[in-house]
Amino acid sequence: MPDVDIRSISVCIQALQDAIRHYEFLSQSQTVDPDDYEEAKYMYELELARMSGIYAAEEKLGKTSIPLATLLRDPTAQKT
Repeated sequence: MPDVDIRSISVCIQALQDAIRHYEFLSQSQTVDPDDYEEAKYMYELELARMSGIYAAEEKLGKTSIPLATLLRDPTAQKT
């Protein structure tokens, strides 16, 4: 596996989670077609799963400072 920049992956994981939550919020608006956002949200979810897999592999090697379970958050949870 090529060198992995854990900081970049953790930022990507957080950004993808924010994007998914944002698209979920937008798709609930009555002024838009929810299907317009579903494909993008699905692509973000797939990429989040891929990034999480890479991060988990690096975590097993002891190369991470933040546990993946802490980094991932419930997409329906309210931001405080």
